Formats: sequence, structure tokens, C-alpha cells
Amino acid sequence: MSAPENPSSASWTYRMEVSPTGQGPSAPPPGSNDPVVLLHHLVNLQNQTLDALRQSLEISRQELELTREIVQVNREQRARQSAELERWQNGHKGMLDVSRETLGRLEQVHAALLGEMAEYVEEHHDNLVDADFALSDFVDRFGPRLAHLNTMLAVLRPLAVARPKPDA
Repeated sequence: MSAPENPSSASWTYRMEVSPTGQGPSAPPPGSNDPVVLLHHLVNLQNQTLDALRQSLEISRQELELTREIVQVNREQRARQSAELERWQNGHKGMLDVSRETLGRLEQVHAALLGEMAEYVEEHHDNLVDADFALSDFVDRFGPRLAHLNTMLAVLRPLAVARPKPDA
């Protein structure tokens, strides 16, 4: 036996067939070109599509019903809040003018605090980006005051803006 003089010139052939199921090539199902079989497949697909559309329609109807319930709950909640606010206003008529004045002053304080915070950020931007301590100090300095002030403004705004209904 003699070896080929150039081993890389040896002719080797390697062949492998791969299929999605791993079982080799599959033959087409019998009658796959038969118009009657194709028509049955088409009808089956249309039935499946129709069932999916019916399910989608039922889900849409359920979502619509839930949305209507949510809208009704929101309306009832707004009506309760409005009635509660009106009761409070009728019981505390003297506080309405004070609330309006206080709201105006607190809005000025709020604007000043926001301005101070903007200046602080402008001066210390690089430190806030790079240093965790500086960011924590910034949050501690402005966060609680701003959060509490926003809460106070949220309480005063409806009182200051709402007008009680005139007594009949």
C-alpha cells in the first residue's frame, strides 16, 4: 500500500442530511397536491382563524365592560370627593380665604426652593454625577423639604380654588 504523495490532495467526501425532526428527509404527505386535501386544509385554517377572532372579540367585550366599570367607579369617587370638599367648605368658610392666601405664599416658597435646587445642581453637577456622597447629600438637603411642600400644596390647591355653592 502506498500512501498518496500529497495527503491534502486525497479526495474525501462527507455527507449528512439534517431535518427538523432529526429523522432524515421526509416525504411529502400523500395527496398533498390533491385539491380536495388542500381545500380541507384551507377550511380548517379558516375555522381556526374564526375561533381565534371570536375569542379576541370576547376578550375585547370583557375589556370594554371592565373599562365601563372603571369609569363608573371614577365618577362615583369624584362625586364623593366633591361632596366631601363641599361639606368641608360649608363647615369651614373662614378657612377658604386663608387657604387661598397660604397657597399663594407657599407657591412662592416652592418656587424659591426649586430655584435654590437648580442653582445647587448647576454648581455641583460634576460632583453629583461622580460622587455618591454628594448625591446623597443633595437628596437629603432638598428631597424631604420638596416632598413635604408638594404634599401641602396638593392639600391646599383644591381648597383654595374651589368655590362653595351659594346658599339657596
